[in-house]
Amino acid sequence: MYGESERLVREEERKRITGLSRSTVWRLEREGNFPQRRLAGKNSCGWLLSDLLLWMHEGRW
Repeated sequence: MYGESERLVREEERKRITGLSRSTVWRLEREGNFPQRRLAGKNSCGWLLSDLLLWMHEGRW
């Protein structure tokens, strides 16, 4: 079983965790400086919590 950090985080929660606006995240994603989104179904996606926490810990922003 995966731990809590392996759950998928949607946009609203991602914003609370990182404090970054949607447009800033899009820019960082295009530059390759933000974790990749994961597909959660046909019409939804999100980020692994563990990816976001690692990204913040490493200070890549």
